[in-house]
Amino acid sequence: MHTPPHIQGWCPGAWQPMASGDGLVLRVRPPLGRLTAAQARRLARLAWVHGNGALELSSRANVQLRGIAPGRHSAVLRALAAVGLLDADAGRERRRNLVIDPLCRPQEAVHALGQALQQALDAADDLAGLPAKFGWSVEGAPGRLAGVSADIRLQRTATGWLVQPDGRQQALAVADASQAVAAGLALARWFAGQASLRRAQGLRPGRMAAVAAQLQPPPGLDWVETETPAHGEGPAPGAVPGVGWLLGAPLGRLPAVALARLVRALPEQAFLRVTPWRMLLVEDAGAGAALPRWWAAAGLDNAADWITGAHDPRLRVSACTGAPGCTQALGPTQALALELAPQVPHGAHLHVTGCAKGCARQAPATVVLRAEGEDEGEGPVYSVVRHGRAGDRAQEQRTLASVRDNPGLLFSKE
Repeated sequence: MHTPPHIQGWCPGAWQPMASGDGLVLRVRPPLGRLTAAQARRLARLAWVHGNGALELSSRANVQLRGIAPGRHSAVLRALAAVGLLDADAGRERRRNLVIDPLCRPQEAVHALGQALQQALDAADDLAGLPAKFGWSVEGAPGRLAGVSADIRLQRTATGWLVQPDGRQQALAVADASQAVAAGLALARWFAGQASLRRAQGLRPGRMAAVAAQLQPPPGLDWVETETPAHGEGPAPGAVPGVGWLLGAPLGRLPAVALARLVRALPEQAFLRVTPWRMLLVEDAGAGAALPRWWAAAGLDNAADWITGAHDPRLRVSACTGAPGCTQALGPTQALALELAPQVPHGAHLHVTGCAKGCARQAPATVVLRAEGEDEGEGPVYSVVRHGRAGDRAQEQRTLASVRDNPGLLFSKE
């Protein structure tokens, strides 16, 4: 029986950071998921000067700073505002919870729709009743962001756009971007009303999937059937022809000095995209078989900081912050995940979590190791969940020592 964690019901932002075991956790939402070289440089410096010296790439395509002292929060906000990385207020920041397809191409018009949606959300004060975690995704093709949590998905098709609420196998088909934004806002307003009713009844507002079956299409639109794309682990690092270079960070943690070195090597007009796969994408329309001239100068051959190969075993593991950085974690996570990575079979995934919330991974994993605290005389203990999520029922418990002694046993029953 695992210890139930305390569920906050919201994620940190820049305006509203979250206190943790190592200081404040502050999350930056890059506009349209893109960073200029100047913005990336500023984030690296903030992590080095005010944080713990590293940046974290989240599954919502955000950049997270940790270890910020409360007294330095206002200085960090001023620095973010100076480079265009701070919303006007906390409400606008919370509503702008959207993930933009990092692999989109210009002809897919994803950034144009994302910009229109972002502007509409900025002005939509009537959506203040949405739950704090209510999110959107904008995809250049259905399925690219299948593993990303979103209450409303806007997906490009050959004839227009699909607007799909989470929890339905149907979507609204519209002809252009303006209609897609309008349809998405209509669904969001309906759900904001539902959330307000639940709060009035003393209930949690929940998420779209729980009530999507009650949705009626807006006037003039009808539901069309859609297919559910298979969830994968995301693309591998390397060249994305016509788009750029995908660069992974072990467990999504990137030293500030590594990011600073990358930015120094890039042209000043370069853009980086933050992905939900804990990678950065350096935009380069000429990306292909040959490595770019800036590769070595950027330090990308340093395997301690970067994952650049498709078969790197660290791509098969994930982990939350764990103890002692997170006050709710019942054991260490990250060092263990990296230690076990070479033992994870191809096609499998190991997630190591400090509690049952699953902050770092919402999707199922082949094996989940969930910290359960320490057993007197035995050291840290972990529950083993197979083909499930962090909060699912465990099949067995193992001590840290036994996991290290026989890591292959975690996957021997697969």
